Amino acid sequence: MSVLDTSAALGWEETKAALGLGDQGYPVTATDDEGWLAAATTALADGPVAGVLGFSEPHIVAAAMLAEELGLPGPGVRAAVISRNKLMQREVFGRVGLNQPEYLHARDARAAESFAASRYPVVLKPLFSMGSPGVRIAADHYELRAWANEQPANASFLVEEYLDGPEFSVEALIVDGVPVFESVTAKTTTVAPYRVELAHHVPAGLDAADRQAISTLLRQVIGALGMRTGVVHFELILRSDGPHIVEIATRTPGDYLMDVIQAATDVDLYDAAVAAACGLPVNLPPGAAGTPPRMASVWFPTPPVGTVSAVEGVERVEKLPGVVKIEIDVAPGDEVHELRSSMDRVGMVVYQAPDRRELDAVLARVRDELRIAVTA
Repeated sequence: MSVLDTSAALGWEETKAALGLGDQGYPVTATDDEGWLAAATTALADGPVAGVLGFSEPHIVAAAMLAEELGLPGPGVRAAVISRNKLMQREVFGRVGLNQPEYLHARDARAAESFAASRYPVVLKPLFSMGSPGVRIAADHYELRAWANEQPANASFLVEEYLDGPEFSVEALIVDGVPVFESVTAKTTTVAPYRVELAHHVPAGLDAADRQAISTLLRQVIGALGMRTGVVHFELILRSDGPHIVEIATRTPGDYLMDVIQAATDVDLYDAAVAAACGLPVNLPPGAAGTPPRMASVWFPTPPVGTVSAVEGVERVEKLPGVVKIEIDVAPGDEVHELRSSMDRVGMVVYQAPDRRELDAVLARVRDELRIAVTA
């Protein structure tokens, strides 16, 4: 296996532990498309390639280009490019009449204020971003103007209708344009102005009609993208008139959702994605299309803003029944920042249980044991 990543990431202990005998790391000198493609040239010179898989937002376009060049399965360059640009998504989905927010491609604050005047609150988005950094809900023109002034000079952006409703995502494996596995995740988020996820839950507690409506919209979205083969992470808001598109990414999801899905369903999406990228049969466990055998969640602890003075209970949490994985990314002396995006989180716990009552009980035990003390 060949792994292309930054020198820093290839040097992490967890990366070195994951690489097996014969695996090779290739450092990229820059994390733009040119940097990924240059590193790929070096890797390609070392031997034949069975499959190309882009795991994260910065390299999905380069990975799609390589897959097409080599005649291998992949999402397709068109789908990858559209998924990297929020405006392109709005234009493509709007042309085929799919449910999504009203929007304006604003080139300055004045145009944005004119669109937003009768619609506050509105959602402000940079066109290119990974995760939620830079996305903000503006309650009035003062907040809109302040956000616009923080953006790079001459950068255009999206202003969107704010859709109030529960948030969900679909993590799906697509093979030759057809979903062969799909899982719906329910989200718990902070309130405006940032709406950062505090937890994800699989499976989402939906009735049959809502599940079908979401599944139908997923198929319409991948059809509009021209998505061929790979994992997609599709975010949506469910309203009384059905699901509405937030955005879609043609890559594996973040936030440890692959771990949560495996804990709930026994489906290893990593293995499945690699198999699909190599054109091999995707072997899913029996019943993968039905009700998952368990429930699972990931919880992100949210200590107050300040300086970490102590972290206690991590080893005890690791040993709790139902806990799958825990990672705490802060230590005494580190700063805890306001939760504006997923980049501000301090750690996570993945846990599972046979039903929702026991799942909530596992989380209660985790919260009792884990302590991240912070001084203002």
